[in-house]
Amino acid sequence: MKEKNHYTALIFDVVQSRKFKDRFVLQSYLKSVVDICNTLFEGHLCKPVMFSAGDEMQGLFYSAQEAYRYFAFFSRLAYPVQLRCGIGLGELEVFSADWMTTELDGPAYHRAREAIALCHEGQEQSVIFNSASPGDRFVNGLLGSYLLLIQALKPKTTILYIYAEFLDSHLVPQWKDLVTLMASIEAHLKQQQLICKNTIPSYKPIFLLSLEELCFEEPDSTDRDILISQSWKRGLNGRIAQVLGIRRQYVDAVVRTNSFAQLRNFEALIVEKFQEVT
Repeated sequence: MKEKNHYTALIFDVVQSRKFKDRFVLQSYLKSVVDICNTLFEGHLCKPVMFSAGDEMQGLFYSAQEAYRYFAFFSRLAYPVQLRCGIGLGELEVFSADWMTTELDGPAYHRAREAIALCHEGQEQSVIFNSASPGDRFVNGLLGSYLLLIQALKPKTTILYIYAEFLDSHLVPQWKDLVTLMASIEAHLKQQQLICKNTIPSYKPIFLLSLEELCFEEPDSTDRDILISQSWKRGLNGRIAQVLGIRRQYVDAVVRTNSFAQLRNFEALIVEKFQEVT
């Protein structure tokens, strides 16, 4: 367990942002994600995530676990925009309660910057954790394996996997906040469908999207770190089918063929490992 004066800096940016012809649309799309995620993770943010330069964003968290949770949920909302991310754990040398994240400095930020620099240097891994300790290689090993599996999913399959996180989230601290922000999330997800259609040649279907409070289900466990509570729940396939207006049998086949339950458990292990280093 690290000392309490350790914080976690999160720095991330867009991969190949120039391929998006309308930069205003891209920035507006990402700003929507920032607004939603900053609200959902408000209690875990020491400093809210904000744009720092161009399409780069950064924020400060009380723990490495919550920094990862934030980024993982952010990346789902931001899809199909691809992101690079550096997560740095360490002290702060320049800090004021009234200052923004861009005005702070210290090893936490330096390590996050070093991590994202590795991503820029051609590392195959798009998310790197840096606490300057031997345990980093285990966290990054898990991250790398999980990311390879996720990247192998086809766009339509990825969308189904993404929607599970909105309806049965193991990343968002308070599931009720998802319901509270339902209108904002639905509007953003409709924009996500349009961007997928315009940027992914192989993406053909545009799902019907209809979010209602009944689509959400309260978690059946208060312990967020028990692996079984993160697995694919009974009834989730039906809720995905209802939200997207597609056949339940199709969702069943995709979930089974692509081992969604195992992917979800894999990410739960990553979250658990981040908790150990915080």
